[in-house]
Amino acid sequence: MFSERRFIEVFRETLRKMICSSLGESAGEAVLFFLREALKRDPFEVLWEDPRAVYYEMTKVLGEGAKVLINLLVTNINRECGLNISPDHFLKLMRNGNQRSVEELRLFLRKMAEVHREA
Repeated sequence: MFSERRFIEVFRETLRKMICSSLGESAGEAVLFFLREALKRDPFEVLWEDPRAVYYEMTKVLGEGAKVLINLLVTNINRECGLNISPDHFLKLMRNGNQRSVEELRLFLRKMAEVHREA
């Protein structure tokens, strides 16, 4: 079984690769840099703890492009990992920020990490 730290490591690497492949290496790393600076820590750890904060900062960095990027990432995760969460539902969970939403997002991220651990 994965520890919380291991889940974060796996989905950090998976999402970083997807962001960079979607935006290009330089632009992807720039977005991650700005998120890290704005959040004052690893954006993937914050995503695990407070997805609403990550969504808010993504919209500050990317504007409406944040929704497009999240939609693209969720679509790619679904395809690559055999998962099936609606990108709109994922966005709703990120924006909501209540404990129930956070747990549902964590479940999705755990499933993604499990698939990538086995790969």
